[in-house]
Amino acid sequence: MNENEKKAFAAAYDFYQRWREIIIETEDQWKQLTDDYERVFRETDADHCQLALRLLYAVMDTIGDLYSGGNKPMPANYFGRDDL
Repeated sequence: MNENEKKAFAAAYDFYQRWREIIIETEDQWKQLTDDYERVFRETDADHCQLALRLLYAVMDTIGDLYSGGNKPMPANYFGRDDL
């Protein structure tokens, strides 16, 4: 695995982790998501690294699935209780 491929895995993971912890509810948050995606796309040189391209597609597809049909997923490991 070359350095760009290693960077692609780390960047895709970080991007997903960052946006999985947020419940996207506003147009501004959706804009921030797309701006962040474009930044990661450029940083990983996804135009020239097929692994980066496919990983970023998969991450965005997954985020899209989480919000499909108007759903708003809770952050991972969220219990909904403040007393725990």
